[in-house]
This record gives sequence, structure tokens and C-alpha cells, in this order.
Amino acid sequence: MRRRKSRDILFLCLIALLFAILVYQGYRMMLPQKGHADAEQMLYEVSLFQMQVLNTSLMDAAHSGNTSDLNALKLAAYSAAYTHDRLVNSVGGDKLYPFPAIGGLVDVITSWQIGGNRPLSESEKELLGSYSELFSGAVQSYQQLLSESGHVISSQNDELEKTGKQLAALMKGK
Repeated sequence: MRRRKSRDILFLCLIALLFAILVYQGYRMMLPQKGHADAEQMLYEVSLFQMQVLNTSLMDAAHSGNTSDLNALKLAAYSAAYTHDRLVNSVGGDKLYPFPAIGGLVDVITSWQIGGNRPLSESEKELLGSYSELFSGAVQSYQQLLSESGHVISSQNDELEKTGKQLAALMKGK
């Protein structure tokens, strides 16, 4: 009898402890969250960083001699396209230009590399140089794309779209 009574008391204490933990967690959920950064702003910063990496890789690719030298550029372009797509999904496709020309660069480099390691032709080197020049202007617009409050600045988005369309036309004319 005594054992059963101690078990019952232990069981009730355990139930009370679980209930107290549940109440405490509910209380913490109701408190305002402090010290959390804005996820869209952080995603924008990551995307901006990837665009800057791509810009540097494009400048380096201008001195490439063969298709295997373009692996770093292709990786940087893929990363920039991926993060920018996530930013577009976060902000809204109607507010931010999707910039498909970066994905087009990945496709072009992949098509050049399909035949294996070969020297780059002069037209391919010129294409990379032209793309690099145009893209550096896009990075300037990208740096000022979001306001401090996290809203898309439409004039910078328009510049980004204009440059993106020039880059897409350049890639189609390859």
C-alpha cells in the first residue's frame, strides 16, 4: 500500500513538472522576440555577396585560356542565381526582377564544357569580357537595391532589369 502511495505521489509530481514546463514555454512564446535580424535583409546581404563573388569571377575569367578554367565562374554564377531566386521568392516576383541572365551564363558555360577541356575561342573570350563589363554595372545597382527598411527601390530594380535584358540579349547573340 505504501509503495503505491509513493508511486502515485511521484506520478503526480511528474505530471505537475510537465505541466509547469508547458506553461513556461507558452509564456516564452508570448513574449516579443528581441534581437532577431530580418530574414529578407540577411538574404539580400547573402545575395549581394554572391553577386560580388560572381563579378570577381567574371573578371578572372577574362584571362581564361580553356573551358576547364571556367569551373569557378560556373559555380559562382550558379550560387548567385540560386540566392537571387530565393530573394525574389522572398520579396515577391512582382517587386524584384528575376535576373534570368545569370542562369543563362551557367547554361552557356555548361554547353562550352560539354565537349571536354578545349581552348576558348576568341568570340567566347569576347563574350565573357562583354558580360563582365555589363555585369559590373548590375552589381552597382544591386548594392542599392533594398532600402534600409527592406523595401525594393524601384529605380535600382529598373536599372537591374535593363542590364539583365542587355545580358540576356548578349547571351542569345553568342
